[in-house]
Amino acid sequence: MEKDVLALLDELEEIVDRGTKIPMTGKVLVDDTVIFEILDKIRAGLPEEIQDAKWVLNERQRILNEAQAEAQKIVERGKTYAEKMAEENEVAKQAQAYAEDIVRQAQGFAREVKAGAAQYADELFQHVDTRLQETLQSLRRNRDELKSVAKESKEKPAEKKGE
Repeated sequence: MEKDVLALLDELEEIVDRGTKIPMTGKVLVDDTVIFEILDKIRAGLPEEIQDAKWVLNERQRILNEAQAEAQKIVERGKTYAEKMAEENEVAKQAQAYAEDIVRQAQGFAREVKAGAAQYADELFQHVDTRLQETLQSLRRNRDELKSVAKESKEKPAEKKGE
């Protein structure tokens, strides 16, 4: 079939070559019905591979278009993902800074509570110390009074005997 097409093309070339030349124009006069008949035979004789090749070219273009569309979708998803990751990273940084701030505040509060507790304990110990001092002084006075009473008691019975 391929040889038939080549033979028909040779025949077409020969018709053009043998055609009447129009002077000073470089053009050739040929019988168009003969040319059209040969072209019809060529079309009919074209191998199926050429038609398959057209289909393959069309299919190739369709696949390229789909691949390009898919690539564009992937790029868009990548951009979206990158933006999301950047936002999440920013949120994580903000959360970290917030957490650090909370820790600093908690440590400051803990220092204040500790200082307040130490001051309260010192005041409580001072109060207890004062009360103990007062109690000890009272105890010493009472003891001195008891000694005086005991001394007086011993001296009075001796005076009674000698009277």
